[in-house]
Amino acid sequence: MKIQQAREAMRAGRLDTAVATARDVLSAEPASVDALEILSLAARQKGDTAAAERELRRIITIAPDAGWARDDLARLLLDTGRAAEAEAEVRETVAVSPANADAHTMLGAFLSGREALVEGAWHLRRAIALAGRHPHLLLNLARNLMRQGALEEASALAAETSRAQPGLLAAAVLTVEIAEQAGDLDAAHRAIEQAARLAAREGRDVLLLRATLLSRDTRWAEALTLLDRQPAMSGAALLLRGRLRDRAGRYEEAWSDFINGKAALSAATGRRYDVHGVEAHFARLAAMRLPETRQVGRRDGPQPLFILGMPRSGTTMTEQLLTSHSRIAAGGELPFTAELRDFAGRMLGDGQPFPHGLHKLAAADHRHIPALLRDFYLARADVYGLTQHGPAFFTDKMPLNEIYLPLLHLAFPEAPMVAVRRHPLDILVSVMAHDMTHGFDCGYRLEDAAHQFAAAFALTGGYREGLGLSPHIFAYERFVADQAGETERLMAHVGLPVEPAQARFHESRRHAPTPSYAQVREPLHDRSIGRWKNYRAQLGPILPIVETAMEAGGYDA
Repeated sequence: MKIQQAREAMRAGRLDTAVATARDVLSAEPASVDALEILSLAARQKGDTAAAERELRRIITIAPDAGWARDDLARLLLDTGRAAEAEAEVRETVAVSPANADAHTMLGAFLSGREALVEGAWHLRRAIALAGRHPHLLLNLARNLMRQGALEEASALAAETSRAQPGLLAAAVLTVEIAEQAGDLDAAHRAIEQAARLAAREGRDVLLLRATLLSRDTRWAEALTLLDRQPAMSGAALLLRGRLRDRAGRYEEAWSDFINGKAALSAATGRRYDVHGVEAHFARLAAMRLPETRQVGRRDGPQPLFILGMPRSGTTMTEQLLTSHSRIAAGGELPFTAELRDFAGRMLGDGQPFPHGLHKLAAADHRHIPALLRDFYLARADVYGLTQHGPAFFTDKMPLNEIYLPLLHLAFPEAPMVAVRRHPLDILVSVMAHDMTHGFDCGYRLEDAAHQFAAAFALTGGYREGLGLSPHIFAYERFVADQAGETERLMAHVGLPVEPAQARFHESRRHAPTPSYAQVREPLHDRSIGRWKNYRAQLGPILPIVETAMEAGGYDA
């Protein structure tokens, strides 16, 4: 009876009465979950998140299988900026209550948010199986699948969401984005009108989306006219306008947009490049020495083919070229190398990060560990569906995998390694023109991107000279000048004959879910070579940082 009275007081907004009644219940029944729930709800409404958290944790102690309490605690932690703790709580909920749809939804969102898309999709599908085909669940899964490049299924889910909730702006916007990425520009133009109508009802617009679509449709002047009229713009809009101004030859304005857009994105996300942390990490890696080991290869399925290089160096194009071969499947930007690093650290590091403890491999009772590293990686690839029989290889093009080249060599000493090279200044201009988080968040300031490029170049140079690790160099400019010859040399390194489809790699129907998805569908051209010359003055301050890499690659300034 008293619990009911407390709930009625809560509904009436009489929080103090509800709290007093709940405490009265607790004085007689200290383990009353209902009374503790009322205290947590009241504390949350009063803005006392510490008290709300305390009561929720008391509930979980009393009733560990109270999934709703764990859900509420996870949301509270997330709202107060403690995302890692929130995720840990959600994981615990899934463990103790595997039929909790909300927990699967949140875990799916956490995983998707940090690009663990396959795992995120699994939990979102589980939430749908448990809770039904609710529009917000379908939309979250559709967004995840779009980012994976599974555009057909993503499109079907977005359409189902729109049918279930016709006025949902997010579904309309996603429909446009999927159609644009799929190259169905007519469908995208039709869909954007619906999105614009829905946005207008909410006092919003779809300006950036419309400009993106016009740009994709090669209507660059129209897109630029739209954006030139805007007094206040997001970081993403500034970068798009910068790219359009670059195309129009308005280079000083373009560079200003790049700088301001990156600053806005950094401020909005809180992402910063920790130059001292990166230098310390690279110093540990540079001191690495590989003990003699004898790795026994596995031939029970496709093997990894590593594509190495800085973002915007041409790694997506290289993957498209390779995966146009019938015996090479596309893996894309796989997260396995970072996971492998952490796995190696747990096995060898005594609580210290990789490469601490690597010397232990010299001992006879640790010589099996490279095989465990290999099998760990392949087990992760199996979850992604990449180890099915058929292809000889699957690609892994996660940017900057090369900083862990010795670790990859330990696990896969016979794997083809392809290092993509491009004029460093062209890379840096392109990095500044696009939003990306690879490379320890180096891409938000020019000097940070230059530092990351130079540091990675020096590190891999040390691997080459000190450890004898020499990937095949695939130079973007040489490929543009001699597509057939460079393809021959690349495939000789891989160990497969060239196939005719590789000469037409831009015709591949595969969608590459990276910022380069549109460019790799174009026939090979040289328009991006020497783009840095338009920004010679702006690049001047960072030339000393990258001059060693430029000289080594034969690039001028």
